Amino acid sequence: MNKVRIILLLIATVIFVTLYKYSLNYMRSDNVKTVTDPIPKTILYWNAYWSEKDFEIGFGAEPFRTCKYKHCFVTNYKTFKPIDEFDAIIFHTPTYNPRRDGKPSRRNERQVYIFHNMETPVTNTVNFKNFNSFYNWSMTYRLGSDIINRYGEFIEEKSNYTLPSVQVIEKKTKLVAWFVSNCKTPSKREKLVEEMKKYLPVDIYGKCGTFKCQRRKGDNKCYEMLEQKYKFYLSFENSFCNDYLTEKLYNVLKKNVVPIVYGAGNYSLSAPPHSVINVVDFDTVKQLTDYLKHLDKNVTAYLKYFEWKKKFKVVKQNRACGICKKLHEPLKNSVYDDLKSWYWGKKGEICKTELMIMEK
Repeated sequence: MNKVRIILLLIATVIFVTLYKYSLNYMRSDNVKTVTDPIPKTILYWNAYWSEKDFEIGFGAEPFRTCKYKHCFVTNYKTFKPIDEFDAIIFHTPTYNPRRDGKPSRRNERQVYIFHNMETPVTNTVNFKNFNSFYNWSMTYRLGSDIINRYGEFIEEKSNYTLPSVQVIEKKTKLVAWFVSNCKTPSKREKLVEEMKKYLPVDIYGKCGTFKCQRRKGDNKCYEMLEQKYKFYLSFENSFCNDYLTEKLYNVLKKNVVPIVYGAGNYSLSAPPHSVINVVDFDTVKQLTDYLKHLDKNVTAYLKYFEWKKKFKVVKQNRACGICKKLHEPLKNSVYDDLKSWYWGKKGEICKTELMIMEK
């Protein structure tokens, strides 16, 4: 009996020692992890992005979960910590009113103020007078921004995509569609459409036309109708400004419809190869419409505009990732002393307001 007790005691001792060592090692490894983990960069939304308090990015750590650089945290609570302890403060400049929204009461030299704007100079006037030497970084659609924000992007990703059949294309009984609510624009796109209508039919949906399709935010119904009935869509920007591209392009690229683009974006960088028809590649409107008629009659040539889908995929850009990545780079002294010159160009060259194609 004594032998059994001794054996049981030895077994219990071995188990206890093993568990103690495991517990000790676990606590040590946990402490090391706590010490070596990067301290999260904290970001404050100073004012709302239009009506969106979360900037359409999100709150907390969740927006950064899938990013390469994950250690960031974002809030719009100005009392979350002392104002001068935030690593970055983002201002949505089109709606920022210092009298209403106030200005940060304190600022430290390692803190960055970010100028955020997704609108063009010709569609959104910004008061620059009191903001020279105020902002450290820009966060816009411009390729020269410190943080580049895009409405979409394309990535290389092989898929099992198969081209639509000839029968499917032949069921597209209409040629060109356009969803639009802004009827008079700096780019004069509406004038271009009127010229196009002299040579072929263009179905205009919304406030500026006679066709109707009720669209709600997040509703894909109109784009499904577009894909079923039409071969082409007018992805015409309201402003002809450097690098400016909007969801008008990326929403259509996801469908089996060919976008006809008119804007000053770099489409060779911003769209997959041979995926769009660029208005400025033609000398006249008639040349453009003749080419569309050619594609309408030649299914093989038309289908070549979808070959890119076998190798690439259009995705929505995760804007949170660019912010967190930039904040984890070595901090350099940076300030916009003359914000107006950067925004408009020193000679106002960033945007053009004349029609960029011959009408005849």
